[in-house]
Amino acid sequence: MNESLALIREKNFGLLLGGQLISQIGENLNRVALLWFVYKLTNSPGAVATIGILQTLPPLLFGWLTGVALDRSSKKSVMLGLDTTRGLIVLLIPILYYFHWLSLPVLDVLVFLIAVTSGIFGPALYASIPEIVPPDKTIAGNAMMQTVGQIGMLLGPILGGVLVSFWNPTVVMAINGLTFLISAIFLIFIHIRWTPPTTPLSPGLFFRETAEGFKVVFGKQHNFLPLFLVMTFYGLITGPLNILLPIYAKNSLHEGSGAFGLLISALGVGMLLSSLLLSLYSPRSMGVCIRNAFMLAGLLLGGLSVTHSLPLAIILLAAAGMGLSVTNPLIHTIVQKKTSPELLGRTFSTISLGFLSGLILGMACLPFLLNSIGPSRTVLVMGIVLFSGAIVVSAPLMRSEKQLPTDNESTRNLIGLQQFSPVEVRED
Repeated sequence: MNESLALIREKNFGLLLGGQLISQIGENLNRVALLWFVYKLTNSPGAVATIGILQTLPPLLFGWLTGVALDRSSKKSVMLGLDTTRGLIVLLIPILYYFHWLSLPVLDVLVFLIAVTSGIFGPALYASIPEIVPPDKTIAGNAMMQTVGQIGMLLGPILGGVLVSFWNPTVVMAINGLTFLISAIFLIFIHIRWTPPTTPLSPGLFFRETAEGFKVVFGKQHNFLPLFLVMTFYGLITGPLNILLPIYAKNSLHEGSGAFGLLISALGVGMLLSSLLLSLYSPRSMGVCIRNAFMLAGLLLGGLSVTHSLPLAIILLAAAGMGLSVTNPLIHTIVQKKTSPELLGRTFSTISLGFLSGLILGMACLPFLLNSIGPSRTVLVMGIVLFSGAIVVSAPLMRSEKQLPTDNESTRNLIGLQQFSPVEVRED
C-alpha cells in the first residue's frame, strides 16, 4: 500500500495518472452522450451501429502503422499532441451543431478521427510507463493506470446519463473535449526520458522497422506469440460480453433494464477490484496468474450460464470480471520488461491487433450464437472458449515469462538496431 501511494506521489507518474483519470471519465461521458445524440438525431439503430464501428476500426486498420512513429518520437510530445487534437475535435462537434453545420457524414468523419487519435494514445501511454516508473513497480504502475480506466468506465456512463437527461448531449461532448485538454495540460509538466534516433526515416526504413515490430511479437527471440493469443482471447470474450448482458438479463434471468444495470456494474466493479489488488500485490509468476485467472473466469461464466438467480449472477459476473481484468497489466508488464524501449511502441501496437481482432471476431459471431443457441448457452460457449484458451496458451505463456530481466535498463540492447544507437538521452 505504502509503495503504491509513494508511486502516486511521484510527480511524473502522479500527473500522468491524474490526467488519465480526468480524460477517462470524460471519454466515457462522451460515449453515452454521443450514442444518445446520434439516435436522437437520426432515430436509426443503423446510424448508432455505424458510430460503434467507426470507433473500433481505426486502431485495427492503422495501429500497426503508427508503431514506428511512436518509437521515433518523444512519448510526451506524442501524448500531448494527441490529447490536444482529440480535445479540439470533440469540441468541434457542439460548435458545428450550434451553427447548424453538423451533418451525419461530418459527424462520422469526426468520430473516425477521434478513434484514430485514441488508438495511437494507448500504445504511447504504456510505452512511456517504463521511463517514469521504477522496474520493481511496473506491475503496480500498469495496474493503477488500468484502475483509472475502470473508474472512468464506472463513473463516466452514470454521470453521462444524468447530464444528458438535463442538458443537450452536445454540452456533455464539450465537457469531454475539455477533459482531454486538461489532460494535455498535466502532460506539459511531466518529464519523460527519450533517446532520439540517429538515422532519418525513409520509406524503406519505415517498412523495415515496421517488420521489426512484427518480428518481436511473432519471432522466437522474445516469444510474444502467447501474449498476442491471450489478448485475442481477451477481446473475443470481453467485447461480446457487454453486448450480451442485456439479452441475458431479459431472456435468461427474466429481469428488466434494472438488472442489466446491476450486471454491467458488477462486471465493472470486479475489474476495478482486480486492478486495485494488482496495484498493491505483485504475483510471483505473471504467466501462472493469467492462466489461472482465465480458467477461473471460464468456470464462472459456465456457472453464469445455468443460474436463474439475479444475486448469484451478480456475484459470478463480478468474480469473472476480476479474472478477466488481470490480463492487461500483466501482459503490459511482461512486454515492458522484455522489450527494448526503442521497440515498445511497435510491440504494443502489434499486440493490440490481437485484442482488436478477437473483439471484432467475437462481435461477428455473437448474433449467430444468440439466434442458434440462445443467451445462456452463448455464455457457456464463452466460458468454454476462455477455459480452453487458458489451457492452449499455458505452456508457451510460462516460457514467454522466463528469464525476465530485473531491471528494464538491461534490456536496451536486446535488439541491436543500428539506427537506434543512442547518442543522447533527452528529458522533455
